[in-house]
Amino acid sequence: MQQTILLTNQLATGSAFALTADNENVFIPSKVMLEKGVRVGQKVQAIVVPNMTRPDRTPWLAVSILDAEPVQQDDALAEMILDLIESDGRGTVEEIATSLNMSDAVVAGKLSELAASGQLVRLVCYDLPEEDE
Repeated sequence: MQQTILLTNQLATGSAFALTADNENVFIPSKVMLEKGVRVGQKVQAIVVPNMTRPDRTPWLAVSILDAEPVQQDDALAEMILDLIESDGRGTVEEIATSLNMSDAVVAGKLSELAASGQLVRLVCYDLPEEDE
């Protein structure tokens, strides 16, 4: 079945994960990612099938990427992060990443891009001491 998916995370192996419009997880093998040269933050048209390997964690498997929208400064990932920050007023990288089902590194990278482009005006960073248990 053909679906529009949002690429949310890529592993060092080249494999990636995405979300469907219904916020269901999609696994994308590295071979499929390399065929189109797509990257995190892009919306793509993909052929997805039920994932028989890990359906409990990732119900869909992308077997082909048909078409990819160009990455723009106001990409879908940036919109999702900005919408979340706007609705909550603030959030840590970890909180935002958890809410969006993405890795901390992807969210931190996108927040840095948003700050550099001026889309995110205030960015406060704290190095919190670890708590003694």
